[in-house]
Amino acid sequence: MNRRTLLKSAALLPTLGAEAAIAPNLARKRSVRFAYLGDTHITPDAKPVERIAKCFHHVQNQADKPSFILHGGDVIMDALAEDRQKVQQQWDAWNGLVKADNSLPIEYCIGNHDIWGFENAKNDLLYGKKWAIDQMKISGRYRSFDRNGWHFIVLDSVQPKPDGKWYTGNIDAEQMDWLKADLAKTNPKTPILVLSHIPIFSPTGFFSDTNVKDGNWTISAGTILANTPDLLKLFYQYPNVKAALSGHMHLLDRVEYNGVAYLCNGAVSGNWWKSDVYQQTKAGYALFDLYDDGSVERTYLSYM
Repeated sequence: MNRRTLLKSAALLPTLGAEAAIAPNLARKRSVRFAYLGDTHITPDAKPVERIAKCFHHVQNQADKPSFILHGGDVIMDALAEDRQKVQQQWDAWNGLVKADNSLPIEYCIGNHDIWGFENAKNDLLYGKKWAIDQMKISGRYRSFDRNGWHFIVLDSVQPKPDGKWYTGNIDAEQMDWLKADLAKTNPKTPILVLSHIPIFSPTGFFSDTNVKDGNWTISAGTILANTPDLLKLFYQYPNVKAALSGHMHLLDRVEYNGVAYLCNGAVSGNWWKSDVYQQTKAGYALFDLYDDGSVERTYLSYM
């Protein structure tokens, strides 16, 4: 290939939010396409309801339609500090919208704002994650499933602090044991995608809840998981772990480390519905294409 031919080929690479390898494997086949929606932060108010409906329609009107939706958590605006009535209103608004404006299956991940942490509700059976699990109709706070040759692992990245108050970012010991077992029993030829609400590995932690003191950065475990080093070591043992998706930060990034693509995927709500842009990331969602060779492509779209 001469220089002129190479330049012509480079000009054909997708832009405007699409990410692709410089030298893609032309023999590969796409296994699955899904849409990532996260941080919808719904309330019963008109703006969130109308905008999320518009996002659902934008997803479903794609010429190359995704087969399902992966929701990265923070479905509702907040249950951590709200009473039962206000939390119920938020879930009702979400369920009504899904019924009226969405026809795609949704796989959920629990976000910190989905957890009912209202102090006066500690003795209620729905306190904590139970209410979110029921509303999302999922089997538990963490789980795995398979789609067209890919293995999906959904983690619960939000835990109570030692004093019992919410929250810190962490994969607890029980869940870590389960994760190790799930990775070990998965066929090493099967590519794996991991989803957590709080990022496992992301530079976005430098943009929120950060302080520089005495020349040192201090990053909260509410923005990056406290036991990320353990997860990085674990994933290194399994080369078939190909991608780790997250939300929480309302920002867009991609970090490649030890063969794993760590992707933080913006927010449908943008700046928590205050504006359509949070820092430099527009309100939007992502389309993911997963291939049989383990490669991953993401296209981030504004639905406005």
